[in-house]
Amino acid sequence: AKMFAVQKYGDALEKMRKEKNVDGWFGKELVSIDSNNRVATFKAADGKTTSEPFEALHVVPPMGAMDFIKSSSLANEAGFVSVDKETLQHTKFSNVFALGDCSSLPTSKTAAAITAQAPVLVHNLMNVVAGKKPTAKYDGYTSCPILVGDNKLILAEF
Repeated sequence: AKMFAVQKYGDALEKMRKEKNVDGWFGKELVSIDSNNRVATFKAADGKTTSEPFEALHVVPPMGAMDFIKSSSLANEAGFVSVDKETLQHTKFSNVFALGDCSSLPTSKTAAAITAQAPVLVHNLMNVVAGKKPTAKYDGYTSCPILVGDNKLILAEF
């Protein structure tokens, strides 16, 4: 597992992590925190658990669609609302649109992404309601500001 999926940003973050002597426990699930003793317990994919002491802890939860979406006819095989990556219109139901965390869009689930997706969805929904075809296209833009300390950040745009 990697810290960041986009290689150029992942490489830069990994370099900074090592320079600052910060441990990284990637691809593991946090199962408990003993805050009094500052120990976090993680579970690996093979089910084995390890306990690690910490001074500061940053955890990213697993991402996934809600169960009511996963179990619906709106979902693709991964459990997200299946939409066209440009129009945001459902791939089977022309009166359904989705954006953001619940959508199957092949981009990171960020505030920047949804900010770029929302005008496209509104335009296309209004067109469909008016009996027209969806014409606006989402270009896949997203970004993620990553605080790296010393009053600095990396603005990962992709």
